[in-house]
Amino acid sequence: MTTRRLLIAANLAFATLLLVLGVVPDIPEIGADIPDVAAHGIAYAAQTVLLFAMLLPSTGRCSAAILAALAAIAYGGLVEGLQSFQPARTVEIRDLGANALGAVVAATLLYLVGGRERQVAADE
Repeated sequence: MTTRRLLIAANLAFATLLLVLGVVPDIPEIGADIPDVAAHGIAYAAQTVLLFAMLLPSTGRCSAAILAALAAIAYGGLVEGLQSFQPARTVEIRDLGANALGAVVAATLLYLVGGRERQVAADE
């Protein structure tokens, strides 16, 4: 399997996991003592990283970072919206904000780290 196909499969698997965790009621706790808002931020930062890795070969670093963040934010909104159809779940603006913050922080770091690597290489 090619790297691109592995990245696509990883993105689909992670998106499915986020959907299940976000929509299915009564998911058992994973045992980690992480506040819900932090868990949202971490999850959507991770999704942004996976999307960025998938997009980077076909777009520039800036475009990959922006598109990955926007896609992760949109997907977080979709998952939150689907919760409105599940009586045991509720839509929370705080969760949407945490999703967006995680995605934007991850995209910014991915963009800046790549820019720093290029600058160091150019200086050598």
